[in-house]
Formats: sequence, C-alpha cells, structure tokens
Amino acid sequence: MVRDVLAGVFAVAFCATVAMASAYAEDRPVVGLVAAFSGPYAQWGESYKREIDLYMFQHDGKGGNPRINLLLRDTPGTDPSRTKQVVQEFITRDGAAVVGGGEFTPEALAVAPLVTEAKIPYVIFNGATSFIVDKSPYLVRVGFTIWQPNVPLADYAVAHGCKKVTLIVADYAPGKDTVDALTYGFQKHGGTVGEVVKVPLGTTDFSAYMQRLKDSHPDCVIPFMPGGPMSLTFAKDFAAQGFARQGIVLYDAGGVTAENQLDAVGDAALGVISAAPYSTYLDNPMNRAFIGALAQKYPNIRREFVTTDAYDGMEVIYRMLKATNGARDGDRAIAAIKGYAWMSPRGPLSIDPKTRDIVENIYIRKCVKENGVTFNKEFQTFPAVHDQWHDLHPAS
Repeated sequence: MVRDVLAGVFAVAFCATVAMASAYAEDRPVVGLVAAFSGPYAQWGESYKREIDLYMFQHDGKGGNPRINLLLRDTPGTDPSRTKQVVQEFITRDGAAVVGGGEFTPEALAVAPLVTEAKIPYVIFNGATSFIVDKSPYLVRVGFTIWQPNVPLADYAVAHGCKKVTLIVADYAPGKDTVDALTYGFQKHGGTVGEVVKVPLGTTDFSAYMQRLKDSHPDCVIPFMPGGPMSLTFAKDFAAQGFARQGIVLYDAGGVTAENQLDAVGDAALGVISAAPYSTYLDNPMNRAFIGALAQKYPNIRREFVTTDAYDGMEVIYRMLKATNGARDGDRAIAAIKGYAWMSPRGPLSIDPKTRDIVENIYIRKCVKENGVTFNKEFQTFPAVHDQWHDLHPAS
C-alpha cells in the first residue's frame, strides 16, 4: 500500500483522472459524490478533490479494481435539500452503483430515506453525529464521530491531573455532542465536569466568558469551536489571560489546533494537548508517502485543510465495487465492507460490522514548535477506537 502511495509522487498531473462533466463510458460503474466545491465550505470540496484525484491515479482500473465513471457535484453543505436532490439524480438518472461525500450531519440524514429505498450504499465522508448510521442500513461512515477523539481525550486528561474540567463550547449540535462525550469520558475515568459554558455560534469576543472560566476554578479547560474566527480568537484570548501560570491546562476537543490555522494562532497554541484521528504531520510511513505525493502538486499541503476522508472513502467504494463486479447491488456491497480492514495515512482502519462506523487510532498530540514550524506532534496512541456512543445506545 505504501508503494502505491509513493507512486503518486510521480503523478505531476494526476488530477486528469477525475472529471466534473456528466459524460462517461457506458461500460463502467457510476459513482456519484457530493461536496461543497464553492461557497464558504469549499475547503472541504478542495480537500476531497485532491484526495480523490490521487487515489484514482493509484487505483482506478488497477489491482483488480474496476475503472469507474466518477460524477462530482457541487452542493453547499448548509443546504441538505440540495444534497438530497443531487443524490436522487445520481440514483434515478445516472444509475449510480455507489453514492457518497458530504460534510455535515444533516446531509447524511437527508439522503438516508433515498438510499434505503433504492438499496444503494452512501459513504459518509464527514458527518460526526453518532446516530447517523442508524438511519439506514446502507450508510457507511469513514470520517469519525465526535465521541471517538473526546472519550480518549478525557481519559488522558484525568490520568494527568485534570479531575475537574470546565467545558466551553459553541452552542450547536456538535457542541452538545462534545459535552455529552466528554462528560461520559470524565465520569468513566473518575473526573467531573464542573461547568459547561455555551457561547453563541459566531462569537469572537470571549472577554465575558474568560471570567466565567476563572470563577469555575477548573484543573483544565476544554473548548469546542468550529475552525476559523471562533477558535482563533478563543486560543489567543485564553493565552492572554495567563491561565497557564495558574496551573490551568488547555486541552483541545477540536478547532483550536487544526494545522491549517496554526500559523494564525501562533505561539498561543504551543503546549496545547489535543486528540484527533489525523494530522498532516502524523509520523507513519504511509502518511509521509501520502503527503509527499500531494506535495508534488500542492507544495504547502502540510498547512492546508486535509482530512483523508475522501481518500479512505474511495478505498471503501472500490472495495464495494470489486465485491459486486461493478454491478448495482447494495446488499452485496454493504456485506463486503462489514469488518473490512486496511491501512490508511491515518493508520490502521476498519469498518465496525455492527454499526458500519469507522474504527481508528486516536492520537494524543502536543502542539510544539520545531525548526520554526508549529505543528501537532503525537506522543500517545489509543488504538482501534470505536464509537462509544453506540455502546450506550445500541441500534435497535
């Protein structure tokens, strides 16, 4: 597998494999993918496109894989009705054997009834709410759930002296999931959540909230903010308040230490401990090869938004198509990926045969500066982490 990724280093024009056009060869299976290729969330579509290009250069029509007709359609992740419309077109008009993509939970929920009726697999690239996969037996997730990194983060924090935590989260659905996951994790490992501070989505002035954090007298603080202005401002405001001098440790449940914004956060991010399934600096042979291949075309790729969700999504899609010989057979396709395991740039992955969720390593990282570059350096691994929400809420 690593050798396959290294082959991409020589793919100076590998993007030629993917076409946005609707014309395609009639003897190839059709795969329809949705993503935000324009608008405020276009970084998702751009990342997906890079990864799909590379994967297809390495694998399309090779190693027993069929050659496919890939259809990419632009859907703003904030409009689930548009995603539903496009997926319906993929199924009824284009005859897609597999569909997938997406950035947000509501998109997957919108298409669940369609793929259930059509018996067509939908591979969820991203959408972190745990219950999504319960909405259809034809949904498969290759990203992660909010519970997956946060329960190990709580485990690590309690083991390293954080018995009482204050959570500060953006007041929307993923923020609630973060609170639920961390509360479960802290209680499971002998800690407590002292206070939960909710802030409106889009907040960029945290001065009033900083006093609430101080008054809660925590051992540590864990924020959850979407990447961008919220997390940038919070990280800088927190550092300026001098919490570290008071012995209050900052952990990150998502957003603050994302590689694509570390340059903007600056030294305020140094020392922050976080948990995640992937980083562009993840130190393993396959990730080094993966980033090296992408860097031939995108030299600044280590500082870009990269998820590997689309790269791993294509692995699952081709696995399905190999199992069905390219035929449109959703039941055989789903059966083929239950328990399927492979090696990814983020480490060993598998599909949980019970939930159709990803099982993956979660890495505990510390934000450091080496040779003038700020990045997340992993130092501990929680191997083969499954979604623990499903332990508490088994699907009926």
